[in-house]
This record gives sequence, structure tokens and C-alpha cells, in this order.
Amino acid sequence: MGRITHPGVAEDILQADEADAILLARQLFADEHWVQKVREGREDDIRRCVAANYCWRSVISGGRVQCVYNPVVGRERQWGEGSLTAVPEGRKALVIGGGPAGLEYARIAAARGHDVVVVEREAETGGHVRWHAALPKRSEYGQIAVWLAAQAAGNGAAIRTGENVDEDNLDALLAAEQPDHVVVATGSHYRRDGWQGQTAQPLPGWETGNCVSWVDVATGAVEPSGSVIVIDDLQDAMAPLTAVKLANAGCDTRLVTRWPMIGMETIPEVYYLWVRQHLYESGVEVLPDLFVKEIKGDSVEFLNVYVNEITTALPADWIVMATGRQSDNDLYHAGSAPR
Repeated sequence: MGRITHPGVAEDILQADEADAILLARQLFADEHWVQKVREGREDDIRRCVAANYCWRSVISGGRVQCVYNPVVGRERQWGEGSLTAVPEGRKALVIGGGPAGLEYARIAAARGHDVVVVEREAETGGHVRWHAALPKRSEYGQIAVWLAAQAAGNGAAIRTGENVDEDNLDALLAAEQPDHVVVATGSHYRRDGWQGQTAQPLPGWETGNCVSWVDVATGAVEPSGSVIVIDDLQDAMAPLTAVKLANAGCDTRLVTRWPMIGMETIPEVYYLWVRQHLYESGVEVLPDLFVKEIKGDSVEFLNVYVNEITTALPADWIVMATGRQSDNDLYHAGSAPR
């Protein structure tokens, strides 16, 4: 039995005489103080393992053990017990953006005695992890945002959601809050034009097609139907699981990539076989070695990356991009408060 993260589950196993002892592995990477928190009755403070397998990925890649949202693991000498000290005089920090980075900053700064205000435009905090958690079989990722927000608030940070900050109202916000420092943690967004790193250009003809990002699909902002092509340039789990979501919703779904296989980046995380299984079970057609030559309205013309003269045209009522991201850093250059 594995994936024991909650002490209640561990206790149930022992009470049912299904085990004589409980051993934890990945959970102790996520929270090295699990046992201490259980003993002290602080179960809500436990940082739960979300099975990202970033720990395994880092180790088999020859690096030190790491956790996707516990930066202390592997750095205990620098950031471990006793390293977080109170500041002599607290400052006021305004954090714009309630994703993982903004929340982690708020958690630590508030714990050290700073006055922290987090402003998030969405109704919930979490940023990218909420998008990931909206995909099939990835709901546990949402625990990252839940824990970070709860800890930041518990340390004294004020978190305001549903409050958009832009260049037009930034100065008014700064005047109202009077922060000593502004932390711009607005992250990035996935582009709908299929922007490619190798060409530094959007995909040709993207404006003629019904193009959306995988985030639009994951969050339900759009609900494609008919024939759908998912263009994967990321090689992680996002495009395959988006394709699974579409296929399960009744779409005729094709997952296309210029790489020789789908999901290469999931291999070090030991998710590759799991991803492939879901693709096959959902009936997603996987097409490797194809690069977009041109999007032509309701069809896409691909060329073979090894023999460019070989082309393939596929129908597409919708085109879902799992391609490049763009930083949302406009606010960093606006306003007058120190960053």
C-alpha cells in the first residue's frame, strides 16, 4: 500500500490490523515534520505529497532530491530548522498574483514578521496549479494552492481574491496600500497562437482557425466539439491529459507532436506508461513526427519533420495549443514602488 499522506489513513490501516507499522517515503520529502505535526495535533499544517514525482525525477537525473513545492528538502543546512528568523523591523509588501510563487513569498515573508497583502484577480488562488488540477487524474495538484494559501494566511498575510490589478489602477492601489515593496508574481499564460521556440514565431495561419490553449479546455472556458487537434510542443502530461479530457467528452481527438513520441518529459517522473494507458483507453489518435506547416481554417496541414516533402492534412473544428508561454510582466514596469 502506498500514497499514505494523511495520518487518519495511517491510523485506519493500523486499527484494521492491515499493517504493523507505517513507513513514509515521498510524504517525508513533502513535509519532513509530518510525525511532529501529527504528534502535536497539527494535521492541517501537513504539506501533503501530491505525487508529482519531482523527487524521483531529480534523483534519477543525477541531482539532489527535490520536491515540487517544498524548497527546503535537499537544502536543510541552508533553509532547514532554525534558519527562518524574525526581522528586526517588519516592512509592508504588496504581492500581485496569488499563484504558487506569490503565495510562497507571502508565507515566508509573513512568517518573518512582514506585513503582507496578496492581491489575486481570480476568485481562487493557485494560478497554474489550478489549471493542472482541472485535468483528468490531476486533482491532487490543487492541494498545493490550498496548503500555500492556508499557511500564508495563518502566518498573517492578507489574501484578497477577485481583485484585478492592471496598469490603469496600479497607482491607485499603491496609494491606498503604501507598500515598502511590491512583488510582481503575475506568472505567464499559454499562448493560443502556437508560438514556437524553434522559429520564435506563431504557427502560420493560426488566426484562421478556432485556436485555443489547453488551459481554456482544462478550465472549461471553452467546450470544443467535433474534430479536435491537440498540438503538443511541451512533452509533459498537459497535452495528453487535455486530449483525454476532450476524447472523454465525445470529441474525435488527435494528439500531434513534432517529437518522435508523446510525453518524453513524463518518463523521469514515472508517468509515461500511465499517460499512454489513458490515451489508449480514451481512443486518442497519437501522431508523432509532424510539424504544423499551416493552419487553414477548419483543417491543418502538417509536414514530416524528417522528410518535409511528405505532408498530411487533417480536419480540425478546434485546434488546442499546448505550446509556448509568455510572461505577464507588464506590471513590473508600471508604477513607482520599489520591486
